[in-house]
Amino acid sequence: MGKTQSEATLQNKIQRIMREMGCYVFKNHGNMFTEAGRPDLVACVPTKIETLEKLIKDQWFRDNFVGVFVGLEIKRENRLNELSTAQKIVGENIKKAGGIWFAIDDSDLAKGIVMKLKGELE
Repeated sequence: MGKTQSEATLQNKIQRIMREMGCYVFKNHGNMFTEAGRPDLVACVPTKIETLEKLIKDQWFRDNFVGVFVGLEIKRENRLNELSTAQKIVGENIKKAGGIWFAIDDSDLAKGIVMKLKGELE
C-alpha cells in the first residue's frame, strides 16, 4: 500500500490544480481568532450562466439561488489610494476568476453591493 499524502501536500496540490484551471483560491490559516469550522480552502470558480442555470434546474442549489464570491478590501475613509500592490493583484485575480472585488471605505457601499446582488436595488 502506498504512502498517503499529508493534508498540507494535498491542499497545495488542489490549490495548484484549481489555479491552473482559472480559479482564484486561498488557504484559510486558522488561529484563535478564526471562526471555528472555516473551510481549509476558499475559491472563486469561473463558470457560465448557462452552466449555473443547468445546475439550478437539476436542484443542486436549495431554493434556486447561488452565492457570489465577493472580496472587500476595507480602507479608512479617504484612504482608497493606499492599496498595496499585493491587494491590487489579489483583487485582479478574484475578478479574473469571475468574482467581485472592491476596495471600499464606506459601510453603506457594502450594503449597496449586497442589495444590488440580491436584486433589491436597480
